[in-house]
Parts: sequence; structure tokens; C-alpha cells
Amino acid sequence: MACHDQDVTLLSFWPSPFSMRVKLALLLKGIEHEDLPQDLGNKSKLLLESNPVHKKVPVLIHKGKPIAESAIIVHYIDEVWPGTSPLLPQDAFLRAQHRFWTDFFEKKISNSLDRFFRSNGAAVNEEFIQDCLLLEGALAELGDEEEGPFFGGASMSFLDVMLAPSAVWIPALEQVMGLKPASQEQCPRLHKLFGAVTEPPSAKVALPQIEKLKELIQARLVSK
Repeated sequence: MACHDQDVTLLSFWPSPFSMRVKLALLLKGIEHEDLPQDLGNKSKLLLESNPVHKKVPVLIHKGKPIAESAIIVHYIDEVWPGTSPLLPQDAFLRAQHRFWTDFFEKKISNSLDRFFRSNGAAVNEEFIQDCLLLEGALAELGDEEEGPFFGGASMSFLDVMLAPSAVWIPALEQVMGLKPASQEQCPRLHKLFGAVTEPPSAKVALPQIEKLKELIQARLVSK
């Protein structure tokens, strides 16, 4: 069921994992919105005015007010539209855990993927695998495997939305640049999560095809 509160606009860039998160959260909650894709090589006046500090996507504009930074935006979406597909747990301790592991993911895994994309380093790859092992432990602790593959059990939660773009970026980097992900034996729960997170209809819209990302990476390598 779509939410009709409108005046919701998303400034995004399709390969951006941060943009994918916000798009996925909007779609999971059925929030009608306008997409305004941005040319990051020629930033629009609207983007610069909406995010004057970082000048980056994504930006959500709701009733004329801009919100920046993907984790903050998804949290905002969950607070403003709490009734449909709630993302953060009700329990305060579990909410804190979701924020902790989101912060870990941003500072460690997401950062490692970005550095690998830029430098293709073996040391970065090993660091990435070790961090995935820690995340595997968090999934075993916080997610109920009997209910489903996600941190939220049977349905996607805040942390699953934060991780979802990696389900397309990791295989794209693996196939084009030789990234070695943690094996299924090392991280069985994460492998299940990444397989499941791309299946919902909302994810099929929010997350680009791996082939399209591969073309982007290949073009980037040629231009270096």
C-alpha cells in the first residue's frame, strides 16, 4: 500500500550504494516520491543548496526540507512513516546494536570496498574478509535464522537496508577486479543474506543489475 504524504524527492546517483539504501527504504515502505538523478560531474544548484556541507548524494527532500547522509535519511524515513515495514527494532538495546553495526560497516567494510575499487590492494582485501567475519558473528547473534535470513529475521530491517547495496557491489568487484570475498564456509549467514536481499520486488528496483555495475567499473579502469 503506497503512502501518499507527498512532496518527497530523492536526489541520487544510480551506482551510489548510499543512494540505493534510501531508494530501497522508500520502496519497502511504499512511499511515493520523485526521483531526480544527479550528474556528479556537474552538480545541480538544487544538490548544492540541499547539501551545502558535503555536496553529495543522496539527499531526501521532504516538504521542502533536505536531509543528507544515507543512514540518517533511512532513520528519518522510519520515524516519519513508522506504520509500514518498520526497519529499526522496538527494543532500545537492539536499536543501539543496529546503529553500532551500521557504524562498523561504514567505517570498515564500506571503506575497504571503496579503497579496493581505487587501488585493488591485497592487504585491503584481507582486511575486508576479516571484517566480514565480524559481521557474520553479529548476524548470528542478532538475526533469528529460524525466522529468516535477515538481521530482521523474515523481513528486512534497518541493518539489512544498510548492507543491501553490497549484494551487487561485491560480486561486481569480484568479477571485474578480482576482489576475493569471504567464502560461504567462512560466512554462511552473510551469503544467505546477500542472496535474499536482492529478491524482494523493491530491491529489484532499488539495486542495479550487477552487469551494469561491471560496465561502470570497466569504464573506470579504462579511463585510469
